[in-house]
Amino acid sequence: MEVVAMGGRRSGMPVILLALVAVGALAVAACTREVEVEKVVQQTVVVERQVAQTVVVVHTATAVPATATPLPKPKAPVNFVVGMPSDITSTNIWNIYGPASTTWNVKVFSHNYGSLYRESDQRFDLVPLIAAGGFPELKQEGDKWTATVPIQKGIKWSDGTELTAADVAFTGTTALELKLPGNWASQYPAAVLDKVEAVDASTVKFTFSKKPGLAQWQYGAAGAAIVQKKFWEPVVANAKKEADLEKQRAALFTAKNDGEPVLGPLIFKKWEKGAFVETTKNPGYAWAGSTSKNYSGGGVEETTSRGTIKTGATTGDVTLNVKRGPNAESVTFNIYGTQDAAVLALRGGNIDYYLSPLGLSAGLRAQLAGKPGIGSFQNASNGFRYISFNMRRAPLDDVAFRQAVALLIDKNFITQDILQRTAESVETIVPVGNEFWHNAKVKTWGVGLTREQRIKEVVTLLKANGYTWDKEPAWNKDDRKVDVGSGLKKNGVAVRNLELLAPSAGYDPLRATAALFIEQWLKEVGIPITANLTGFNVIVDRVFTNQDFDIQMLGWGLGNYPEYLNSFFAADRMGKGDNNAGGYNNPAYQKLLQEFLAETDLAKAQVQAHKLQDMLAEDLPYITLFSVPIIEFYRPDKVKFPYTNVLDGVQSKTHSITGIFATAEFN
Repeated sequence: MEVVAMGGRRSGMPVILLALVAVGALAVAACTREVEVEKVVQQTVVVERQVAQTVVVVHTATAVPATATPLPKPKAPVNFVVGMPSDITSTNIWNIYGPASTTWNVKVFSHNYGSLYRESDQRFDLVPLIAAGGFPELKQEGDKWTATVPIQKGIKWSDGTELTAADVAFTGTTALELKLPGNWASQYPAAVLDKVEAVDASTVKFTFSKKPGLAQWQYGAAGAAIVQKKFWEPVVANAKKEADLEKQRAALFTAKNDGEPVLGPLIFKKWEKGAFVETTKNPGYAWAGSTSKNYSGGGVEETTSRGTIKTGATTGDVTLNVKRGPNAESVTFNIYGTQDAAVLALRGGNIDYYLSPLGLSAGLRAQLAGKPGIGSFQNASNGFRYISFNMRRAPLDDVAFRQAVALLIDKNFITQDILQRTAESVETIVPVGNEFWHNAKVKTWGVGLTREQRIKEVVTLLKANGYTWDKEPAWNKDDRKVDVGSGLKKNGVAVRNLELLAPSAGYDPLRATAALFIEQWLKEVGIPITANLTGFNVIVDRVFTNQDFDIQMLGWGLGNYPEYLNSFFAADRMGKGDNNAGGYNNPAYQKLLQEFLAETDLAKAQVQAHKLQDMLAEDLPYITLFSVPIIEFYRPDKVKFPYTNVLDGVQSKTHSITGIFATAEFN
């Protein structure tokens, strides 16, 4: 999707570029639908050891000047105007981290929800956010394992209520009891997490049925989103009155959240559907005026009004020093129906920053590149566009059929010729930029083959697996084209007409174009298929909410740790609203996946992740297509970002409670 994955996001991708999703920290390091590719700076930084934390609180008396100095003239209130090519679909965080995890929903709202730990700016170290120190030692209590986490005192919600361990326990308990899908299932993994409870107001305890692995603790529950118990408890209680879990979840996902207290830098004010979303500054933002310093020694130093927490070796040079505001009195998200309209708005000075992980066509890039008053920066993407199959339906449940489709798709032709080198081919689920986890040796399909060779291999493969034609396709050497096949059958039964759902050209011309070529290539060998170019949110609803599709083309924005190998493909994530919408269920994959999730040794987890990628490359529940570099355009006379060099771009930091909406500066 343009989805977000905590393990991944849905982006035009569940962030569907959008799966796991890093809330103030990690909450969206999961996934989003639509290609929201999330974080990692050319390398993967994983905290696998315990690091001592030092908390220092300094109170300094303020000297009174001998003579009064003139006060500087106050600046006019700043409204940061952000442009997006698509609308949101929900303001409800339970829904946004569940079936509605589109990249646009996540970008507009996820930064308002904290987590115990977060990923540091630019480098992605795991550091405390709400926790009072580093990761606690996991302790065995009988046949259970526990982690007890002290939390900082003095962090307040926007209504002035102090955050307590009861908020953490309530959020986790709700996710577990209602068996919430999507990113919630990754953040609070029911397979291993038994309960979350408040020991006292400032201590929360997690109890696991077995020793949790990295994906389940450090990159799972420790980075999970937290909501306010006071606001949501009566809403959840009302939802639980419904007859069954499905109806209870539906009631929670559709509940009104007007006036909801948040922790982040912005407070939601108004949503005018199809036009804009208005937010205002949170005057009680608990990280206002705080700083975060990255050191060359590998450590991170966080200083807030509550004290200083040092993680790792805070030695050597300071490589990044971020100071948080927020510095804008309000942020308005203007919604444009197409990329063309958003580009025009940026050129006209109507927006300050164009927020999108989709990438632009060569023509749209040319309209912005080098234009007076418009700046840009480019980063590698941590996501991909893909097609997936509904394996509950024939012939999509047949691995030979899926392999034939993979052979027919010429990714190099799409990226180099059709998309004019604005995209790069992707061969596996874990992007190249995530070097530690990426498997560069997976099986590939059709790489380097001519069209003639592809046709011959596909015919051979399908015939060997029970497929026949009334008219068999063949390569015509004289005309240098395919003599189109027709009447395709599997074991004597005609293959029905299939539908390929893909975003429209106005939303994403890159995928729309690719979809039309894929339709053509499949038709050449007699596969009856029609590309249906439609609205992004329409696709998300059909695929993830209703599972009513044959083949779909969306994108994912990903997290650093590849938990999405679970959330996209686990057998227990096949329900409606969850991320395994295609229903992939290979017992061998599921067995190895459980070992990966429980693994606490980083080197062993890497080997397991590589093997999982090998299995996916053979089974092909997804065919990864391409990714686009994240090129971001903005008006440097209006806005300044604390850094621009980061995997997946500045846009990936819109999810974080301490991200760009808290740190951007304005002229």
